Amino acid sequence: MSSRQMMKQSLERLIQNYRLEIDDRLKILQTPELPVSLYKPMRYSVNAPGKRIRPILTLLTGVGFGVNVEKVMPAALAVEVLHTFTLVHDDIMDNDTQRRGRATVHVTWNTNTAILSGDGLMALAFRFLMETDSPQIRRMGREFSQAMLEICEGQALDMEFERRKSVPANEYLDMVGKKTGRLLGLACQLGALIATNDEQVVTNLKYFGIELGQAFQIQDDLLEITSDAKNMGKSLDSDIIAGKKTYPLILALSEMKETEKQPFMEFLKSNLRDRTAIIAAFQQYSAIDRSRQKVTELLNRAIARLYALPGSAEEYLKYAVKMISNRQR
Repeated sequence: MSSRQMMKQSLERLIQNYRLEIDDRLKILQTPELPVSLYKPMRYSVNAPGKRIRPILTLLTGVGFGVNVEKVMPAALAVEVLHTFTLVHDDIMDNDTQRRGRATVHVTWNTNTAILSGDGLMALAFRFLMETDSPQIRRMGREFSQAMLEICEGQALDMEFERRKSVPANEYLDMVGKKTGRLLGLACQLGALIATNDEQVVTNLKYFGIELGQAFQIQDDLLEITSDAKNMGKSLDSDIIAGKKTYPLILALSEMKETEKQPFMEFLKSNLRDRTAIIAAFQQYSAIDRSRQKVTELLNRAIARLYALPGSAEEYLKYAVKMISNRQR
């Protein structure tokens, strides 16, 4: 076995161990039993099966910089719980019925319960963050709050786009950079801030996450077209029904005459169960291939930001990029 293969196996084991440890910490989450209508859906949400990509990025960054994993873990848990909060509220706004392979909170209970349990998760995320033992905790708190605000900005833009006939690709990228990428950037920033006050490093990791998130979301848009609900773990058709502007759709619409756009959208809505027909419709405008090219471009830009990171951080995060880019769900 080559040294490269051994390193890959070592990182795979490390990430799997981190994922299991995060799952275990969330399973023994210390919350009161009452009121049941608050804490039961909170536990339901955080214990849903997930890839734990964001907290793993926090751990890989901090440990890659030479920090003990236990010192980084509270920040990693904060990131995962914050992510879960965004999912609970997004599912309400998008009226999604499936998340992580099971019914969403607002479907299992009701909308009011989902809103309140999401608020509880946000508070819990801050509580985890404040358990971090770091002289940079105030800076971490500021970054955490700012990231939350930008995530909300991204969600607001996403909803505004639904009411617009057309959205330029650059505006879409700005939106997903906030909605999806900012949390990935925060995950890496928090891991770094526990280890260093090097502003250039922290800033590079923020934009690494944003570009990774943009690629991640376009990849998600592609899977929405090419995958099925079982593999994706969420309802597939909500984006098309709601008129969401995904990257492949933006590219396809940009190639059409104005009179062609509405018939194209009607075709998608009437063929939701025919993946072959939908893929062919997008490929007529090379939208799938061009979206894949954009994913590659963004991933390359993100990787370039990792150059000369101290310790093992560069190597760890490069592997994380490969792991994310190879996902099928």
